[in-house]
Amino acid sequence: MDRTEFRTLNIMVVDDELFIRNLVARMLRDLKVGEVHTANDGSDALCKLQELADKLDLVVCDLEMPGMDGFDFVKTLRQLGDERLACLPVLILTGHADQENVEMAVRLGIHGFVAKPVSLAVLEARLAKALSAPAIDPARLGLRP
Repeated sequence: MDRTEFRTLNIMVVDDELFIRNLVARMLRDLKVGEVHTANDGSDALCKLQELADKLDLVVCDLEMPGMDGFDFVKTLRQLGDERLACLPVLILTGHADQENVEMAVRLGIHGFVAKPVSLAVLEARLAKALSAPAIDPARLGLRP
């Protein structure tokens, strides 16, 4: 997937830190992503996702957020009962890509990590890779309600 194809994308950025949320949203706009939506935590994102389910192509979500962390958000997303949302590609923003987090990401069908501090080149590469990956099957992951 090249940058010209990014124009058709709708992506949501979920991060409790306003600076990071705005930074990643701006980077996505610099990559010419068609529409960028934001949410300030997992609960806010789940509410907005219900309205945007038909439109979203990918979520970029912080790992460490108060209340509902990134993994809890993805687990809930996979179990909502909405097939489109259950298969939605997710990239996790983190400064902690340790073995335990990587194993949890695999169990939840996460499409990759973007390390903080975020760079435009890495974000672009991770987006392209996540969007070209085969769709996940939440039933295979044991995450269906």
